[in-house]
Amino acid sequence: MRKLFMLSAGALLLATTLTANAGAEELRGRLALTGKIGVINPAKSELDTPQGTMVVSTDAGLTGGLGLMFGVDENVAVELEVSRASFHTSNFGTAQITDVSVGAQYRFPERQRLVPYLGAGMDVLVNDLSNRYTNTTVGAHLSAGVDCILNRQASLMLEAKGIESFSANVDTPSGQHGEFDPTNLSVTVGARFFFN
Repeated sequence: MRKLFMLSAGALLLATTLTANAGAEELRGRLALTGKIGVINPAKSELDTPQGTMVVSTDAGLTGGLGLMFGVDENVAVELEVSRASFHTSNFGTAQITDVSVGAQYRFPERQRLVPYLGAGMDVLVNDLSNRYTNTTVGAHLSAGVDCILNRQASLMLEAKGIESFSANVDTPSGQHGEFDPTNLSVTVGARFFFN
């Protein structure tokens, strides 16, 4: 994980220095495809046992996704994204979350090829646990990131995103019940490619 972060930071720094003459363009009316990959830090969950409620610990995992961004005006864009995360839990086995999110970004004016932004929106989280039944939940997200403009068609990005969600009910094969919490914080790196 540390190597991935160091490599991503080095690539972002290199791109910033190599694209000093690249021009940033208007956002209004432009459509972009976004791809990203990174690390997810999931919340802990709970399992009911004969001895009482037990905390289900989680490990950090990997996440990645694809999305579309459309510029409404010079500073506001709407986005639709589908991402998939996978991580290990102590009692529920491997957990996978498919997140379908829709939201908006406020993009600050560009400075030295960097465009910081803030985002917010709604999420539908399809939760999948090994050999256990669980349900789909809804939530909301907040995000903050920065785009490094390469040229009119492409930019690199770094983003932190937090999702707060309702918990999902879990039924185990042995008849135990619990709650799986898909709330998480992720940090991703990626790229945007503009079609127009």
